[in-house]
Amino acid sequence: MSKLRLTILFIVQLLIFEAFPQEENNNYKIVFNTPSINETGNVPIGNGSLGSNVWVEENGDLLLYLSRNDSHSELQRLLKLGRVRISFSESPFFKGKPFRQELNLKEGTLKILAGKKGEELNLKIFIDANSPVMYISGYSEKPVQVKVTLENWRKNKHELNTEELASTWLYRTGVPDGAEAWESADVFLKKTDVIAWYHRNAYSSVPVHIKKQGMEDFANQIIDPLKDNTFGGYIKASGLVSLSDSVLHTKRPLKNIDIRIAGYTRQTPDPATWEKEIARWIAQSPSPKKAYQQTAKWWTDFWNRGWIDINNGYDSLSTYTQTYILSKYQMACQMRNEFPARFQGGIFNVDPKYAYYGPDVRQKNYSADYRFYGVNYWWQNVRFLYLPQFAQGNFDMMKPFFDFYIKQAKTFEARSNKYYGASGIYMQECISTFGLPGMGDFGLGSDTYSEEYTKDIWQQCLEMSVMMLDYYHYTGDEAFLKTKALPWARKALQFYSTRFKKDEQGKLWIFPSHGLETYWTDVINDMPSVAGLHYVLEELLKLPQSILTPEDKQNWTNMLSTIPDLPKKKDSLGNVVVDNAAFYSPQRTNYEAPDLYCLFPFRIYGIHKPNIKEVERAYFNMPNPGRVCWYQTGIFAARLGLAAEAAKDIKARSGAYLKGFRFKGYMDSPHDWKPDYDGVGNMMNTLQEMLVQCDGDKIYMLPAWPKDWDVNFKVHAFKNTVIEGTYKNGKMEFLKVMPESRRKDIIF
Repeated sequence: MSKLRLTILFIVQLLIFEAFPQEENNNYKIVFNTPSINETGNVPIGNGSLGSNVWVEENGDLLLYLSRNDSHSELQRLLKLGRVRISFSESPFFKGKPFRQELNLKEGTLKILAGKKGEELNLKIFIDANSPVMYISGYSEKPVQVKVTLENWRKNKHELNTEELASTWLYRTGVPDGAEAWESADVFLKKTDVIAWYHRNAYSSVPVHIKKQGMEDFANQIIDPLKDNTFGGYIKASGLVSLSDSVLHTKRPLKNIDIRIAGYTRQTPDPATWEKEIARWIAQSPSPKKAYQQTAKWWTDFWNRGWIDINNGYDSLSTYTQTYILSKYQMACQMRNEFPARFQGGIFNVDPKYAYYGPDVRQKNYSADYRFYGVNYWWQNVRFLYLPQFAQGNFDMMKPFFDFYIKQAKTFEARSNKYYGASGIYMQECISTFGLPGMGDFGLGSDTYSEEYTKDIWQQCLEMSVMMLDYYHYTGDEAFLKTKALPWARKALQFYSTRFKKDEQGKLWIFPSHGLETYWTDVINDMPSVAGLHYVLEELLKLPQSILTPEDKQNWTNMLSTIPDLPKKKDSLGNVVVDNAAFYSPQRTNYEAPDLYCLFPFRIYGIHKPNIKEVERAYFNMPNPGRVCWYQTGIFAARLGLAAEAAKDIKARSGAYLKGFRFKGYMDSPHDWKPDYDGVGNMMNTLQEMLVQCDGDKIYMLPAWPKDWDVNFKVHAFKNTVIEGTYKNGKMEFLKVMPESRRKDIIF
């Protein structure tokens, strides 16, 4: 009898464990076994354009924020569409009741099972992969009353105070004379059995920027994304009726739950057009079953593009894998919108009393619309979100990124002419959604760009040229090369040749200049510019002769002969070392390493190229080898083949969780708004470059991979090549190369 009882007890415990397991160690499933205290327990879901932070509170309610990449206010703040609270009678979510919440990354779906047997509530929450519609659907064993409430904090016109203006970044130092500094109230529509609301920009801050920056002659070239921008939501639920314009509730208890929330943005001639379009999205939305199937398929296909699974029994290595996976997932949740993802919180920004950077605003009662740094695009940061997408095979996510900057090319060209007397294109380090710098950076009352840190940094368009050329190298897309990459590169080079004079030897004299944000004074021929010019010109001249025009070839050959040599110096032992510039004052104002830009992002040096010690010496003498945010230490190490150094970077970044948050994909930062995304972008890029690097026809495998890290992987390489393999116990156990003809180009 004792054995029988033990067997029965074991089976019962096993069944309980299966129904409500403890925190699971599965990199593609994030499981919580208790509700959350507040929004620090949220998890992200998204379809690339519409996203949501979702959490269940101990008081029994399900809550969510609704967000988009394009919901820009009059002042260009990225506003939440709103917060939704869903309440259930006799809620199974109360603390102490059986509860299981699973974020299934393979399906892009949040699943919740709660309540005791006979009263279980089973929900699926996801955002349709093919439409801006969120589904909360499921079944309750016991009929329940349901109430859906839109919680809105923008019911009145809001004048931003001086501190809040920093969250616009456009007006971070104050408001120009005659400019507005308020955001209009949201509008609630009077609808039957529907909650519908929108924010429509009452004005745009773009004209003020055009006027105050003296760009009136180019006004018709500047795209205004804020004018008439209209965004909001539409909630409809089966069996629920209106209680007010912001509340739906059940007339009688129900078992089947089908709640659909559309979140939509468009610049429309009038609100009625927007209302008609968002209502159509709901009306045409497929059944929850069909939407779930097509969403699960999209995510399954996404994960099948590639993976890196590190595991040799050490918990830390499993953490590296999980950080990589959760980072990939969050990027995919917000990279299918016409506006690129933001490094400073992305669409998963939360109430600043739980996560903030800069001024301590925890007691200021600001909403989740606030974020210091606003949503401008810093080139230094945003590139790290997109660089990893190449090796992951996410080429569809690169196109909106490229298109956003290409759309601003006429604005960049106009600024080049207006402020620098040059032709070609030049983009400032920090730009707004309409291509101009914010007035806080430009300078109130100034007649030229005055922000000191980035004022004379020039190489941004060269870096973009490299990314565009890499896109061609990966995909072989000649149409992209001819219509987008080459026109961009021509204009980027033209800026340098018309902006700067030549010295007595006929070499380009790049002055005034900065060594990134770190060296400001007396800088001549900064390494990022010189290395960028050499690399881009040489890469262009390597393109197939059938693509190059005779004029291009002649122009680029002539220009290459005018580029000065890479800056170098000798160390105390007489060894040659790359330098930050040909000449500069050594006073530092930031923590970057411009001398190493000849290694990354410009591949002049590398593990397979001569004189690598000239860069390695500079690496080991970096004044500030940071391993957070935008520091490029890990990528430098990977390109030098320094496996142990690169591994330090992965370890540091994978452990930098946002304190107090349950979801381990949200990362902290000592320099940026939180959650921080350029840090994890950096981590993904480093990990991928430790595994594979491409240069011309050659594919270098495991160039900086620790021998004691076992890994199973699938990565993409130049020339539409996909490599799948298993490396274990210091040996390659399996290697599949597609197409097989590329196997000969792999070098271990």
